[in-house]
Amino acid sequence: MAEKSSFFTSLNGDRKYKASDFAEYFGTFISNGVFPNPNTNLQVTSNGDMTVTVNPGYAWINGYMYNNTDILELKIDTGDGVLNRIDRVVVRLDFTNRSITTNIKKGSLASTPVAPYLQRDNDVYELCIAEISINATTTSISQGSIKDTRMDDEVCGMVNSLIKVDSAIL
Repeated sequence: MAEKSSFFTSLNGDRKYKASDFAEYFGTFISNGVFPNPNTNLQVTSNGDMTVTVNPGYAWINGYMYNNTDILELKIDTGDGVLNRIDRVVVRLDFTNRSITTNIKKGSLASTPVAPYLQRDNDVYELCIAEISINATTTSISQGSIKDTRMDDEVCGMVNSLIKVDSAIL
């Protein structure tokens, strides 16, 4: 279909719209990321043990909304005996399961670790809201080992509404 228009009132069932039609529409003027107000939306904090807390808040991914309505506690695996790793806290849009959830994405062990890649394909799209450095023998997470990445446009960013003009084409 070369031309597409929406959204018109259905007359005798002649118009049927899918969730993906609405997501495509909203995705044209609302960018991916965490909503900026309040500034604690989806903030990740240490609990002083091997868990972290994700604050309530909203995120937007490719036209789909996520709302964490309560404190969410996530368990982190203890550190390796020798090597380090970096885990990511991700908000994950999963088209197969038709859901958005917040999860720990465990990193690979290394003497100089790097954060795991973010999956961004036709099945899954992830936003990273925090990175957690897990050094060898770590048995509790401190706030200093949590890097807030909500403001980093490369991995998450803040939701912007309205159309953003690509100044490179002007």
